[in-house]
Amino acid sequence: MKNSLFIIYCLGIFASCNSEKISPKENIIDLNEGLVVNIPFSNSYLESISNTEGMNSKTIFIQDRKLQANQAIYLNRNDSAIVNFGDLNLASITNAIFSISCWVNLEDTIKPCAILSKRSPFGGFEYSIDNHFRNKQYFNFDNWNINGTNTVYGIDPLNASAPIQLNSWQHIVFIANGNQLKVYSNGVLQANIDNKNNEEFANTEKHFIIGNGGGYGKYYYFQGAIDDVKIYNRVINNEEINALYIQ
Repeated sequence: MKNSLFIIYCLGIFASCNSEKISPKENIIDLNEGLVVNIPFSNSYLESISNTEGMNSKTIFIQDRKLQANQAIYLNRNDSAIVNFGDLNLASITNAIFSISCWVNLEDTIKPCAILSKRSPFGGFEYSIDNHFRNKQYFNFDNWNINGTNTVYGIDPLNASAPIQLNSWQHIVFIANGNQLKVYSNGVLQANIDNKNNEEFANTEKHFIIGNGGGYGKYYYFQGAIDDVKIYNRVINNEEINALYIQ
């Protein structure tokens, strides 16, 4: 009888020790959840979610921030260099809930430039990430409503701005929760936010462009390198932003 009790006691201790070693699944970060646009520029112009091959115009592959060859693209504004993904429907943001992450290495602010856009210069407006506000020293999420007459978030110039860091790789994340827009630069939340107006984004057939965008009637070409463009259909959290930054 005593031996049986002793065996049961030992089994209980073993089970208790084993249960303590199980890692909780809720701490796992899944950077693919809600990912609707993914362009890693890994020696390719492929958008991996829709399997859409971008049309390259005069960009070249270069080293990325980790000094890995052919893992980022370089764009020269004098060549009007871009990558055009056509009407990438999943890049249209209709419910004002999204996260956009990208890496950039801008060489100068002599002229306005756009990282990416889904618009045309003369109609069919959705959005552009560019620096044509505030003396070209900040990246903003420049956005329009269905008619192209008002902004969806805030007023021009937008408050949710990321100060540009020239000649170094910079991670930028714009996040909108349906009510507010905010921006992170290199994993750090910037001070100001924008509140959503009573407006909705358009869903146009205009092309999703890497390396061009901007204001009405304007072509704002990028000068420098761009890498790892991602769009989520949800709000990513601080841990996920940090994971993208240190990736």
